[in-house]
Amino acid sequence: MRVFKDVGLVEQLGSGMSRILDAYDRTVFEISEHFIKVIFPFSWIDEKKDCATKDLNGDDIKVLLVLEKEPGITAKKISEKLGFSTRKISRIIKKLRESEKISRIGSDRKGYWKINK
Repeated sequence: MRVFKDVGLVEQLGSGMSRILDAYDRTVFEISEHFIKVIFPFSWIDEKKDCATKDLNGDDIKVLLVLEKEPGITAKKISEKLGFSTRKISRIIKKLRESEKISRIGSDRKGYWKINK
């Protein structure tokens, strides 16, 4: 890990596990005697990678995954979960709405996000 830190491939030592556990539960880990294997589950985004995500970047996809898991989540909660500013989340949501990747069902307060597949 120190080598990866020195060449700038990681932000800080030891931050990955907590980030993974923020987004997934412990079942993504397979621990053996010599290795730790992590399997990240993807749903429709993985199945339709070519058409669903061709014009999206990694941050857009992260927001989509959160919305898929928790359709009623607020922008503020998304920003806390992903570590992005609320302004950035608002821009991403606006982009996703304009490209018709997501739509809002119901009111801003009691509604939820629908992912258009």
